[in-house]
Amino acid sequence: MKLSVYCSGSIAKGASDAGKLTWSDVERREVAKGTAPHEVVFLNPDDPITDPRNTLGQFGRDMYQVMVATAVIVDARERRGLGIGVEMAAAGTFGTPVLVVAPPNTKYRADRLEYRGVTVHDYVHPHVAALAAAVVDDFLAAGEALARIVDAGPPPRARHVPGWLGPAIDEYRDNVLGADLPMLAALRRLDRIPG
Repeated sequence: MKLSVYCSGSIAKGASDAGKLTWSDVERREVAKGTAPHEVVFLNPDDPITDPRNTLGQFGRDMYQVMVATAVIVDARERRGLGIGVEMAAAGTFGTPVLVVAPPNTKYRADRLEYRGVTVHDYVHPHVAALAAAVVDDFLAAGEALARIVDAGPPPRARHVPGWLGPAIDEYRDNVLGADLPMLAALRRLDRIPG
């Protein structure tokens, strides 16, 4: 079966981002290995967009990919920003499962944490815990969790696009998708007709 994964995580925007952990072929290979025998098509928010000045279309592209993905896999190996939180919330709205790669004793997960005056054991950040179908140690485990979700049957998906996402997705579909060669190639691989 063909699966699609939205690669949520930091994008290297320039020289100042050189030290950030980002999605690479290494992480994608590990996910693909974990989902075997399923085939994975990766939806990459860092693929070039035809008009980077079209910020609504760019946001719409990310939300469209989250909406059509089989799952969103979040790279939470280190601190992440606003965009990843929005992607996770949108995935929850669409019914797209979210899998979070947060190794033990990193920003979003700890064996032991002093938190609000108490000691918490097996801590997972509340937003991650609430939105994730699974929190795993690495990308291989994320692929394995995705395979289990798919093999158990499709989760219920939302049929309605909420107002806060609709205009951006419409802008992307109407004005950007037709020239978005990486996304069109991914849709062809998934046997989906854009529209």
